[in-house]
Amino acid sequence: MAKASILIAGSSHPELANEISKKVDLPLFPVSIARFPDGEMRVQLGDSVAGKQAFIIQSIAKKPNELLIETLLLVDALRRGAAEQIVIVSPYFAYARQNVQEDGGSSVAARLFADFLKLAGVDGLITMDLHAELVKSFYDFPVEHLSARHLFVEALERDKALTGDCILVGPDFGSAKLIAKYAEELKSSIAFIEKRRIDARKVTMLSLIGEVKNKIVLLADDVCSTAGTLTSAATVCQGKGAKSIIGVVSHGLFVEDALDVIVKSPIERLYVSDSVQLDPKVLACPKIHVVSVANLFAAALSKQQKLFQERF
Repeated sequence: MAKASILIAGSSHPELANEISKKVDLPLFPVSIARFPDGEMRVQLGDSVAGKQAFIIQSIAKKPNELLIETLLLVDALRRGAAEQIVIVSPYFAYARQNVQEDGGSSVAARLFADFLKLAGVDGLITMDLHAELVKSFYDFPVEHLSARHLFVEALERDKALTGDCILVGPDFGSAKLIAKYAEELKSSIAFIEKRRIDARKVTMLSLIGEVKNKIVLLADDVCSTAGTLTSAATVCQGKGAKSIIGVVSHGLFVEDALDVIVKSPIERLYVSDSVQLDPKVLACPKIHVVSVANLFAAALSKQQKLFQERF
């Protein structure tokens, strides 16, 4: 007899968890996540998990430190409850951008948190559009790395947003692989902007490598946090004679005044996934077009369920 799977929603993105739950026909498992006055958290499972495959849906974004602890406590509760397999489903996984030691005195957070998950007892991770493929190698358990690229291309084609001469522009050299994949799918040329980061909030754009004059520019990146990189790149392209500018971002964090920065920028439309819970102001902004990743993750979960059941 096939063993059962359960689906647990962390507190980060209940809307996406509910959508995935409906699509895989798996009700959300009862769990209590209590927060005490001193800031500590306590997790209590509402039923037996012995022998079951457990999926934890948790986008570790906006409050990464708190959500990481919450996730680890959920894993610990499942392991102590004798769950057979524990899989983290994290559409956005924080700290992936901190994947190399830039100097002798800096931390490598992406590596550290991979170790945390292993020690806690995680058996697998399903995530999407990590900042760097290198991060996958930090894990000693299977990582399914999904991409929202096809979803964005379909959305662009439905909206006929790319009618005309289009060029893919990378807002920095770090986006080279992502830009190349989009360009291959859209059969488009490529340009890049040389960026220099001044500090955690400020960037300066040095030069544009490529020709964007009279073209539709598609700016693509994996994460939009303060929107400084994306909007600065858009301003450069506008100054070089771009016909119109469209943005595509896998993960929209939109911290601080990012939305106002986007509204005032030359970006006409910005496509973003719902990998992170979006604020009502973001959803109401006419420039923002949201693409759902619920089907993408539901398909990944269904595949994992099948593999688990085939083992018994």
